[in-house]
Amino acid sequence: MTDGRIYEQVRQPFTEAEMAVMHGELVTAVGEVRQLRADKAQTNATINASIKETESRVFTLQERLANGYQTVEAEIVYIFDEPEPGRKQVAIAATGLVLRTEQMTLAERQRSFGFEKE
Repeated sequence: MTDGRIYEQVRQPFTEAEMAVMHGELVTAVGEVRQLRADKAQTNATINASIKETESRVFTLQERLANGYQTVEAEIVYIFDEPEPGRKQVAIAATGLVLRTEQMTLAERQRSFGFEKE
């Protein structure tokens, strides 16, 4: 049972003082939204950069593991007439590790006779 009262939504205008308070709150809230969006954008940019950097490391490691080796730049030297005349060995200068054996070029063969140009 009801007590006989009836309720209805009715329009109640705000006073100037209430409008001024809400205006101040709105200005503050808009500023907070802008700041939060800026913070979010900065945080997203930082996180995205970290993800990209980590992915790069992951992909590099995966490639190294899949290949079983990496390539590096190393100074090399030629050892002429090794293992036989007319051939040369290509070796790493720092370690002496022979990488391969190749045929000497005609110019390289001429050097051994003292015919090189200066």
